[in-house]
Amino acid sequence: MNKSVRTTNNEQRRRHDERKAFDLQVGVATRHRIFVGLTSNISSGGLFVATDEPLERGDKIEVRFRIPGSEHIFQKKGEVAWTRPFDQNQTDRQAQAGAGLRLLDLSDEERKMLNAFIEAHDPLFFEN
Repeated sequence: MNKSVRTTNNEQRRRHDERKAFDLQVGVATRHRIFVGLTSNISSGGLFVATDEPLERGDKIEVRFRIPGSEHIFQKKGEVAWTRPFDQNQTDRQAQAGAGLRLLDLSDEERKMLNAFIEAHDPLFFEN
């Protein structure tokens, strides 16, 4: 039996988005709390936020961040795609607790802005 696997546009985009390590401050709001985290990597499809705040896969969130060199503030809806607990057996970024956040409502223009930023910069820490 020949079964084909269907993927959504979001799944295809997630697989093709270039992801780079960037440290940006990100405000995150959930249904019950607001906190600030630090990205560990970012793409036009989502980002990883290092945080000890308890998040669950599927949680609906709002994120707020600004990329350096732009006045545009990204205030986007998203959802928690996956979570990672602190891992004392790992080093550096792999040890960080946090969550992968999928951005759900980026406009085409915002996606272009993020891609241009990612392509133009080497991974660094940026303060807003």
